[in-house]
Amino acid sequence: MECLEVWKALQRHFLTGLLAVTPLAFTVWILIKSYQLVDRSLRPLLLRVPNLTDTYPDFALTVIALLLTMLLIILVGLAARSLVGRAFLNLVERFFQRIPVVKTIFLATKQIASVFLTDKRSAFKEVALFEYPRPRSFSIGFVTHDEPDHPMLNIFLPTTPNPTSGYLLLVPREDAVILPLTVEEGIKLIISGGSVMTMEQAMPLKEAALQLKLQSRDQEERR
Repeated sequence: MECLEVWKALQRHFLTGLLAVTPLAFTVWILIKSYQLVDRSLRPLLLRVPNLTDTYPDFALTVIALLLTMLLIILVGLAARSLVGRAFLNLVERFFQRIPVVKTIFLATKQIASVFLTDKRSAFKEVALFEYPRPRSFSIGFVTHDEPDHPMLNIFLPTTPNPTSGYLLLVPREDAVILPLTVEEGIKLIISGGSVMTMEQAMPLKEAALQLKLQSRDQEERR
């Protein structure tokens, strides 16, 4: 029995360590691969510039290549905001979406980039709990528009694990409870499917669900 308990404890510690190390290792791996990609792509072009290798050391050339890559991305971002640039990018996207295998890779990459690179804080104002999709079943959404004098709230109900897709719902103000969670915490809950939740986050959720449940019961009794 003691050996079995020790083995289970080792498994728990191993999984805890794996969860702690994996994000760090993956981030470092992406940074290293990005550095190597830029170094292999732009550094040979910089070596052809006359007198540049005599003026700057090898490491400085890679730094210059990284700065040029960032400048190129900024220029693409500026072009994407213009009418002509947006039309050109849409044309390129439609071209990739017509290729069977490339279409799957492109759409998956685009969704992942939208999740991690798009700033949701400007669009999502508050985290709300409301009754959906059936009575006594509750969902977490984000308030996108709130007029104090209007009886309805605009709430975006995201899907899991991709919070960029979802549904826009008009929920009566009295049927929604604003949760004491930040937008970042709400997005983490959605992406993880609720698996990443602390006791401080779980208690307000349970209290809000109980409040809506009692409120729904009172409305049924009045009818």
